[in-house]
Amino acid sequence: MDKRKQAIIEDLLPLYNEGLLSPETTAWLEEQIQDNQELQKLMDQAMTPLEKDKIESPVQHDKMIITIKRRLALYQLIFIGLSFFLAIQTSMLNESFGFILWYAVLGLLTYLFYKDMKIVFYISFIPIFIWSLGGNIGDFLQGDMGSTVSFGQFFLQSVMGSILVTLIHYLFAFIGSMIGFLYLKIRIGEDK
Repeated sequence: MDKRKQAIIEDLLPLYNEGLLSPETTAWLEEQIQDNQELQKLMDQAMTPLEKDKIESPVQHDKMIITIKRRLALYQLIFIGLSFFLAIQTSMLNESFGFILWYAVLGLLTYLFYKDMKIVFYISFIPIFIWSLGGNIGDFLQGDMGSTVSFGQFFLQSVMGSILVTLIHYLFAFIGSMIGFLYLKIRIGEDK
């Protein structure tokens, strides 16, 4: 048989096995194979599935995943602890306007680490809200606020004031996270 014809038939065998040839090509291929003993043997080999040896991996995947998750959880706890510490130390409640820079940095780093705006919101909003509300309630209970207002009215005012203070802090964290978002978009655009 012509070597060129044999090469074409060998190239067509995988498509034949998958049933991807047109009916005319299938009929031609079967006709060619029928007349040639060597091609019949090759077709039988192509139809026989290969034996798969099970390869044992030296890597213990379950153990590796657990280790990675623990390490990531540790990093997250450290990151959240530092975020909480910075949030409290540089907040407006300490009469410090350094919060403008640090909350932008906090938003940027949080977004770059988690790539999730909700996490930026939680980390920048919740600590200041709790601290502000707790401070107001503590002042009320110590009698620093006077007794002209009921606790219910005071609590409602404190919640609204705490939300306002917290939103101011979150605004700068949001700006930082948008910088992180834009940085990642530009970086992804450069990689393409």
